[in-house]
Amino acid sequence: CVGETALSEPFAGVLRSTDVRQTQTDQVEMYKCFRSGDIVRAQILSLGDARSYYLTTAKNELGVIFAKSLAGATMVPISWELMQCPKTKMKEYRKVAKT
Repeated sequence: CVGETALSEPFAGVLRSTDVRQTQTDQVEMYKCFRSGDIVRAQILSLGDARSYYLTTAKNELGVIFAKSLAGATMVPISWELMQCPKTKMKEYRKVAKT
């Protein structure tokens, strides 16, 4: 979505490790911030090449808004960097969006 408008087709975005957080950008470990299948709220930084946009999640309200655990359950945010599976109680790192 762009604002409240749904896009008519999917588009690709590039999220560089330096654009994940506002501080300690040199210490970002991408596998601790996002996983395949996560739904992420991000902001467009700039146009990339013809097929993608450069994105950022370097604000508190940006980051993972929906994630599934390995057990298939919808994960629940428990801090700005952790989500928990309600089924198994396993915790996984994510860059969680503040809602």
